[in-house]
Amino acid sequence: MAEPTSNGGRARVLASLTALHTINDFYGLLLAPLLPALRAAFQLSYGQAGVIPFVSTGVSALLQPTLGYWADRHFLRRRLLVAGFVGYAVAAAWLSTAGSYSALLLAAALLGLAASAYHPQSATYLVYYFRERRGFAQGIHGLGNGLGFFLAPLVVGVLIDAVGWHVAVRLLAVPGLLAAAIVLATLREPAIQGGRGLLAGVTRPLVLLTVINGLSLSAQTGFQVWLPSYYAAQGYSLAQSGLLTALMSLAGLLAQPSGGALSDRLGRRGVVTLSLVGVSVFLALFLTSQALPLMILFSLLVGFCSSLMPPVAMVYASELAAGQRTGVAVGVVWGLGTLISAFSPLVSGQAIDAFGFVAAYSGLAVVALGAAALSRTLPRAAS
Repeated sequence: MAEPTSNGGRARVLASLTALHTINDFYGLLLAPLLPALRAAFQLSYGQAGVIPFVSTGVSALLQPTLGYWADRHFLRRRLLVAGFVGYAVAAAWLSTAGSYSALLLAAALLGLAASAYHPQSATYLVYYFRERRGFAQGIHGLGNGLGFFLAPLVVGVLIDAVGWHVAVRLLAVPGLLAAAIVLATLREPAIQGGRGLLAGVTRPLVLLTVINGLSLSAQTGFQVWLPSYYAAQGYSLAQSGLLTALMSLAGLLAQPSGGALSDRLGRRGVVTLSLVGVSVFLALFLTSQALPLMILFSLLVGFCSSLMPPVAMVYASELAAGQRTGVAVGVVWGLGTLISAFSPLVSGQAIDAFGFVAAYSGLAVVALGAAALSRTLPRAAS
């Protein structure tokens, strides 16, 4: 098992985790750019298509707290990381052979199962190796989120146009296997064991943070999942829609380190509120834009503001964890928060079918503003 190491050793751990985060979150946004192709291939409504990411996110969210607790108690963090990335490859292979709607849903469930392994374990690694400037470390790690979310719609859109969605998804099994090899080559199990009791460390502030994080992710996920479809409905090709969606994720490359570092200096609560107000305002401005340059600008600003939140939520959760239960705390805040957000593509897809994109996206802006108001009841600092 690993002990805390030198600055150079910590830098190598952070670099490995950032690369793994890129691959993990690449798979996290895999389904969104696929939805236009899947809708056409299986003749699905927006509501039916929205069930696909709902299943994936729901499975991941439900399993994260339990797997985080299990890994903390039994020193299984490294093994679970490997299993999760291999699971992505298996899920991609299954999805590439799907011939029915039920097979698509099963593939989505497999993706969710694989996704449940990463965040609780990566948070524990970061808490263990970085005793100071945790917000900054989590923010650098968050670069992987921006890179993964940028690459997914870009790569998937280009591959679908080039070789069709079946072959494209089959090729996308490769990054998962590469990530499993990175874990085996670069990471060792942290020498820290979580306390007994899955729910023993779940406090009122942790529950409140979970709800706020869930609402934040709902606004971001609902906007991002349907953004390729929004652009496709405006007449852009799948490759163009993927590129335009990918641009939104570029903002995360600056926002995540900024959010983490700002929260170290200004406090977690203030950055959470700033993130949510920004998402609400710029999403509303996106809806008023007709010219493509303005749509790109405001989607970038939505992406920037939404990307301020994840590193802050992760660090805040770890600081609220009791009895070395970092995996449990992050599993609750991120996992159950993700479960809340899983309903967003489902509900917004139904809203798009019934009322159109403007009404659906307006609802997401209201959700973000409500979460901003709720965030003012969070404690100023974790105790």
